[in-house]
Amino acid sequence: MESMPDYLPALVLLLLSTRHQGVWAGDHERRLYAKLADGYNKLARPVRNESEPVLVLLGLDFQQILDVDEKHQIMHSNVWLRMSWIDHYLTWEPSEYGNIREVRLPIMNIWKPDVLLYNSVDQQFDSTWPVNAVVYHTGNVTWIPPAVIRSSCSIDIAYFPFDSQHCTMKFGSWTYSGFFTDLRNASVSVGTYQPNGEWELLDLTSTRSIFYYECCPEPYYDIKFTISIRRRTLYYGFNLVLPSMLISALALLGFTLPADSGEKLNLCVTIFMSLCVFMLMVAEAMPQTSDALPLIEVYFSCIMFEVGASVVCTVFALNFHHRTPESYHPMTSLTRKVLLEWLPILLFMERPPPFNPEQLNGHVVSERHKEKRKSRSFIIDSEPLLNNCITSHNHKTRAVHLDFCHGGRIEVRRRPRSVERNSYPASNPCNNSASPFHLPKYSCTKLNNPPEVERKSPLVTRNVLDERQYASIIEELRVISSRVKKEELMHAQRADWMFAAMVIDRVCFVTFSVFLILCTLVLSYRAPHIFA
Repeated sequence: MESMPDYLPALVLLLLSTRHQGVWAGDHERRLYAKLADGYNKLARPVRNESEPVLVLLGLDFQQILDVDEKHQIMHSNVWLRMSWIDHYLTWEPSEYGNIREVRLPIMNIWKPDVLLYNSVDQQFDSTWPVNAVVYHTGNVTWIPPAVIRSSCSIDIAYFPFDSQHCTMKFGSWTYSGFFTDLRNASVSVGTYQPNGEWELLDLTSTRSIFYYECCPEPYYDIKFTISIRRRTLYYGFNLVLPSMLISALALLGFTLPADSGEKLNLCVTIFMSLCVFMLMVAEAMPQTSDALPLIEVYFSCIMFEVGASVVCTVFALNFHHRTPESYHPMTSLTRKVLLEWLPILLFMERPPPFNPEQLNGHVVSERHKEKRKSRSFIIDSEPLLNNCITSHNHKTRAVHLDFCHGGRIEVRRRPRSVERNSYPASNPCNNSASPFHLPKYSCTKLNNPPEVERKSPLVTRNVLDERQYASIIEELRVISSRVKKEELMHAQRADWMFAAMVIDRVCFVTFSVFLILCTLVLSYRAPHIFA
């Protein structure tokens, strides 16, 4: 008979002992639960001396910022509360219960401090989840309930969207005073914090304070956790601030548009309406409070004031541009000095030269336009000649002499009846259609030295002209010359008003550009962390 292996008895004894210890371990835990539940009253404070308070340590593990509702001033956060106290009725000797040093008990079956969030805005008020508590053999109870907390937070919108907020969570016993529950702050932790896309967590601190109510002389302890957060500016900078700056810059382009384009005023009004839409977007996100005015709204208000003023200035510029001498008084001397002399020098503006069609893109002007300009210049230049002439009548020769102050003379004689009309020379300058004024049936000559030329020169003109007909022609020439001078004067006055409108546009462009730059710099200076 073969002998048994040496290790087989040892293996059997090991298996039996393990099974026996497992049965005993289950029995120890059941006996321990029965022992802890025997005679335990969860309503009684777990102290040996009734005059001693229960020392409760309260800590916080901050997990995540879910949302910050600025309009309703509520912060949603995910936290883990850490509370620990000593329960003298939950102690045992580990050696008597299979060396068991800790057990898990439902929090509803043991005493727990009635610590609540004072500034909770949740419908259930207490949003902690009733997880099990860990009880150690020394009587130390540790309870770490997770909670999604909705707490009130006073939002300071003075620097929105470059603001920092300090939200608090105030925890304290609801019914136990400081004589029964001594609440003290434990450590805070952000080791498991998950970053938020809108808010950056700056700091988390806890402070313990004592408060005395008017109703009761006892002190009440509370622990206040302060969460310091700062808004991330990238989103609002690209979606709110930068578009508003671009829109305000577009308002400056309205002063560069010519007044004849017809879209000058429409552009300013459209920009004004777009800024109103941006202000409505900001107003919807902000709480309805009068404690402070957001920095972005101040900036929008300044820009809206600028755009509104630009609309007014545009109206004035258009009014100046379309002024005519028929509908407005002439420009006063003060207005002329300010708008046409002083301001153009300060703004480095040069008045456009008179329009010369011959220099327009190097094109050749038509003969018709040249003849028109020659006629206009002839009429204007001949007016002094007409005004300074003296008419004399020679009844013997039936001739009309026009003696001019320049020493020249135009002599017109009646035509003898025997002279036929077709015998006149075709080269008569007064019959020439190329002349600025075509005078049919009449002819004239200009003599530089009347006494000598009249005796020596042959008679060029042989047309018969009645004195009253000739006087009528002179009067018509004076009327035409006066009208041409009036048109030139009106054109010059209209050009003055148009240039004054250009000066107003340039002044507004420079002024509003400086105003916009100053507003932007002040915004950047007042914002605490605009580039953070």
